[in-house]
Amino acid sequence: MTIRGTKLSRKEKTEKYEVTYIVRPNVDEEAVDKTVQVVDDYIRGLGGNIELTEKKGRRRLAYEVKKMRDGYYVYTVFTIQTDQVAQIKRMMTLSEDIIRFLIVVHEEFTNPVVS
Repeated sequence: MTIRGTKLSRKEKTEKYEVTYIVRPNVDEEAVDKTVQVVDDYIRGLGGNIELTEKKGRRRLAYEVKKMRDGYYVYTVFTIQTDQVAQIKRMMTLSEDIIRFLIVVHEEFTNPVVS
């Protein structure tokens, strides 16, 4: 990537990401809020910017995950340098309260013009 003649390495590139993660169902609402706050603070601590965090609520899973049939879904959109995403993945993998997560590059959708 080039900006005004200077070439940016992959480490210096900032990208918008979205993560959906599932919090264990056997925790109360306060523990879910605490987990959401820990994730948001961790992203901010890595130099990221949280644009949106939505708690989607408790939902049934399509299949059992770690012997659990439901969980609290949380959706977050954030901006961070690309080299920091691996650290976020590691934190979520090691967290006992998060049973699944998926981080993808956030894409803005526009409605196509049909003529």
